Amino acid sequence: MANLQGRKETSYAWAILIVLFIGHAMGFGIRSSFGAYVSPWEQEFLAGRSAVSSISMLSFFVFCVGQLLAGRLNDRFGKGIVPTAGVFLMGASLVLASQADQIWKVVLLFGVGFSLGFAMCSNTVPSAIIANWFVQKRGFALGLVMSGFAVGQLVLVPASLYFVGEAGWRGTMSALGIILIVAIGPLFVAFLRSKPEEKGLKPYGYAEPAASCQPADTAGHAASGQPASAAGSQGLSQPADSAGPKNEKPLAAFTVFRLGAFWQLTIPYFICGFTDVGIIQTHLIPFAEGKGLAVSLVAAAFILIAAANIAGTIVTGHLSDRASRTRQLAIIYALRAVTYIILIALHQPWLLLLFAVLYGAVEMASIAPTNSLAIQLFDRFPMGAILALVTVSHNVGGAFGSWIPGLLFDRTGSYYSVLALSVAMLFAGSLIALKTPDIRRG
Repeated sequence: MANLQGRKETSYAWAILIVLFIGHAMGFGIRSSFGAYVSPWEQEFLAGRSAVSSISMLSFFVFCVGQLLAGRLNDRFGKGIVPTAGVFLMGASLVLASQADQIWKVVLLFGVGFSLGFAMCSNTVPSAIIANWFVQKRGFALGLVMSGFAVGQLVLVPASLYFVGEAGWRGTMSALGIILIVAIGPLFVAFLRSKPEEKGLKPYGYAEPAASCQPADTAGHAASGQPASAAGSQGLSQPADSAGPKNEKPLAAFTVFRLGAFWQLTIPYFICGFTDVGIIQTHLIPFAEGKGLAVSLVAAAFILIAAANIAGTIVTGHLSDRASRTRQLAIIYALRAVTYIILIALHQPWLLLLFAVLYGAVEMASIAPTNSLAIQLFDRFPMGAILALVTVSHNVGGAFGSWIPGLLFDRTGSYYSVLALSVAMLFAGSLIALKTPDIRRG
């Protein structure tokens, strides 16, 4: 019976991972396709690039606030309620946005409605759920879930480019919303649960302690297989004078702002957001169009980005369980700086494809080591709230990275100044990442 129960726990943990992977793929694939709508919205609503970019900026700010709210609500209510509601909200917002006849309606429905739904079912909440369901192979599981980002790009960005050209942006957006409501939402309702206890199960890889003087779910830390004082012994997740029993209450989330390690982790993550979801998701397509490159070549570039992304996220997720995560992050940011140098020098179509392969390998590769570090360094804090705060830094960067290039483009007619700025920021982020403490597993 014990073996049967163990197999059930293992299979359901991986089922949770698959459901979250699908939600990530859909949500991020749609969000990554924003650039496909920039030119159609400029033409239909007679708007400048900075005005359309402001929709993307608002989207990221809403996403930031939504991550904080979603993380706390998921900690409180569980049962998969928050991410499930997020899927349905994304779908309804897209269907309604497809009927908009004025740009302010797009701002409200995509910039606010879709983005809030996306915040409820991406990154923070799934990372917290995976941390609850996996003790062993946690970094690997996080990497697999986050690779859903890459799969969404692989499928939906080229598809959106094609269907926007063939059926218009309205038909494309409406179809995506219907898929979310009719297919993905019911899948979440049927299978997703936030914690194993909600199904009467134990986490994957859970081992009963030899002498247990602490409940298995105390502060969510015994299930992690890590003593609550592990990070505290490094002066990170609890104060130096707090060596009390393991069943202490979690520290208040916002007290993490006092820790230098938090800023060493989040400042580079801000730069990461500025230079991936900010600039690339919003502006790479119009940048390539301005170079006179064919739509088919741009679609091929996004396919290469996504394919390389899958490898990058899985590999770094795997390495997060074994190697120095701070060195991984430093290498990731430095390599991304090199890819931006390629964009500055772009004058031949093949350079876009070279950029795509190199950039894709590191675009989302930072997520697994960053989240894995956050989970371990700050394990005395509420997990959902901490992951939300870390993610906020990334998406504030994304907000500015989506709006500032549009503003500079309207004033200068070029993206070159912001590309050069990005190179400098990424090299700085690489150096800061090296200073982040990395508590090694015993």
